[in-house]
Amino acid sequence: MSKWTEVRDSLVEAMKLEDIGKNLKADFVTWLSGEGLDFAQEVVDKIIEECKKDAPTETGWCRIRDTFVVPVALNIVMYVLRTVLVKAAEESK
Repeated sequence: MSKWTEVRDSLVEAMKLEDIGKNLKADFVTWLSGEGLDFAQEVVDKIIEECKKDAPTETGWCRIRDTFVVPVALNIVMYVLRTVLVKAAEESK
């Protein structure tokens, strides 16, 4: 057997342990609800900032989109995502 096959088989065997799967999921949800959400919020804030900066130069639908629709939609998505992940992190503890 090749070295790669041995490594692959040992990884597959190690991943069959249920504790690793449960701990990995809980750790991922905890990380995502902390650092992951902070990163996502920074991205959303940057997008909203750019939209609001461009809004005065737009006309018609594009002005409404940049002033209201995009910022509100992104803030709603972040609120829902944060709520779901915080609740999932609480349940996985």
